[in-house]
Amino acid sequence: MSRRSPFARPRPGSSAWIVPGDRWPAAIALVVIGGLLALTLGWVDVQMRSLPDPGHASLIGKSIVVYDRNGGVLGERDPEGQYHVALKLGEMGRWGPVATLAAEDRDFYRHGAVDPAAVARAILVDATSGTAAEGGSTITQQLVKIELLGSQKTVSRKVQEVLLAYSLEHRYNKDQILELYLNRVYYGHGAYGLGSAAKTYFGSDKKAADLTPAQSAFLAGLLQAPSGNDPFTHFDRARARQLYVLNGMVSTGAISASEEKQAEAEPIAKELHLDTSYRDSPAPHFVDYLIAQLESQLGAATVHQGGLSVYTTIDPVLQRSAERSVADGVSALARSGVNNGMLLAAKPSTGEILAWVGSADYGSAQIGGQYDVITSPRQPGSSFKPYVYEAALMSQKFTVDTQVSDTPQNYSGYTPMDYDNRFQGPMCLKTALQRSRNIPAVETASKVGIGPVIDLATRMGIRDKLEPNLQTAVGGSSITMFDHVQGFQVFANNGLRVPLTGVVKVVDRNGNTILANNFAQPAGTQVLTPAQAYLMTWMLKDYQKVWNFPWNRQMAAKTGTTGAAVQQPTDAWVMAYNPDVVIGSWVGRTGANGQGGTITSYGEAVGNTLLAEFVNGLPSSFHDWYQQPAGLVASKRTGDPLLPGTENLPTCSGGDGAGGGGGGEGGGGGKHGKP
Repeated sequence: MSRRSPFARPRPGSSAWIVPGDRWPAAIALVVIGGLLALTLGWVDVQMRSLPDPGHASLIGKSIVVYDRNGGVLGERDPEGQYHVALKLGEMGRWGPVATLAAEDRDFYRHGAVDPAAVARAILVDATSGTAAEGGSTITQQLVKIELLGSQKTVSRKVQEVLLAYSLEHRYNKDQILELYLNRVYYGHGAYGLGSAAKTYFGSDKKAADLTPAQSAFLAGLLQAPSGNDPFTHFDRARARQLYVLNGMVSTGAISASEEKQAEAEPIAKELHLDTSYRDSPAPHFVDYLIAQLESQLGAATVHQGGLSVYTTIDPVLQRSAERSVADGVSALARSGVNNGMLLAAKPSTGEILAWVGSADYGSAQIGGQYDVITSPRQPGSSFKPYVYEAALMSQKFTVDTQVSDTPQNYSGYTPMDYDNRFQGPMCLKTALQRSRNIPAVETASKVGIGPVIDLATRMGIRDKLEPNLQTAVGGSSITMFDHVQGFQVFANNGLRVPLTGVVKVVDRNGNTILANNFAQPAGTQVLTPAQAYLMTWMLKDYQKVWNFPWNRQMAAKTGTTGAAVQQPTDAWVMAYNPDVVIGSWVGRTGANGQGGTITSYGEAVGNTLLAEFVNGLPSSFHDWYQQPAGLVASKRTGDPLLPGTENLPTCSGGDGAGGGGGGEGGGGGKHGKP
């Protein structure tokens, strides 16, 4: 009787269709192993996709270069905020690469992705010490940790590292791997890559190609522990590592024994010069913001691949002026507790961002300088009132001449006050706005409804949640300066909202334009009619005269101070615009976390210092003003502009309260000073 093959097709209905019991474990094992293998290969493939393709320009670095509107470099960094001076291997000079090999992987070109001897040594040391102390990693493995895994030391992570290292060496040749590594590895003090390290430790003019053997060995020695071997705090350790590397360079044949002695004698301590000025950005907060926006628009994967050239709307002259104005303004107000300030300027007709200063000092940890105040929600105080009065005018229940009352009022327990605890009696709506009185603003919001006020502010550009209470009418809800400038851009642009943007175009590594904005024909949304927008401009045009701002051109303006009603100001704002520019400015006191403290400055102080310097330094061409548009009629009594259909509404009597000064700034009241 012949033996049936175990692989022969069984007859239908035969019990041979059932796998014998003793074969189940093997079959299950094969399925499990196959599944694990598929998952592993899939995981490796996904991880490798985040690396650039061999042969592409991005192989040497993930940097994104950001340019101003004139082609000057604003910043160069990768999506993690790291600065790279991207170089090809041939641009790194003779000594940098060989010193690195002597320090980190002397047999790099002779072994594969993993060095078995080094791994064996690492296992022995780890087993002896009882901790994962010894690396044993090749440069390929280190690159995997830098780019894909991180530095966590566990057995499972080491297995992943090995798998990815073999895949990496299958995809790239040795020169490409070394090039990638030397552009990504960290040397300390914010320097990523050899090109950046050369400038950081030996001066901004130093090129990697010009490093001496001694300097190259010194930098390579830092890689083991950039902080622990920091030459500015632990020079002896850094020097010892340098000597170790020089000895390794002799062992690998990179230099001779006599060249080693010559390098040892080089006065490296005198040559060291910590210099990060080469990577200072004229607009660091703007660059940070821009990269985050690109991730949102293009996708994180595209941005993280790098190799992008971003051409922006920033005007370098206005940016420098804004930086000086913020610095000088903060200095002038330092006695009042101010230690931080910011300014955002844009072109109303197109939304182009012209200047962006997110703090007084980006590098200051004491004030939380890297924390961008422009994108941080804060209470705007009385600078929010234009949204209230615009909503009232649009309701056609109010005009610029409607009588409002600066008298004691109570709204279900909320009793708004002004800084001076005084009441100026009945006055015109336009006067209440120009004097920045709080009670009339709350009264107006109560009559028109806080809902329409919030709806209008939202349509004009405010994206933060506005609380549906009357405190919001005087700036009691937090908003960002970015959104506030967007809102005032609508006033400045005859009611047409055009999104604020900083991007002209984005070009990828192959020269393809992947994002572009057409500022010749900007897309917008008509939120207000030109007539409605003009009424606000008409009222705010006298603000600088009422408060004696020393400005050399006509602007529409509004100030705001948060916390002044309780004599604890925290934020002082001034918004200003004309047809050529819309500006938001602020001063305050911040700590390491960007959060605020109290000051004794108020909105008008910003208008007299920080913003005065910026406005007076604007180009002479920024002097345009508005013509009254169609769609308005003149008041028969006062001649003031009105919306059609409101001519017969009651008007103020002309007795605009007692005195011509005093004001209530924000969040339930605040000093505005006496002009």
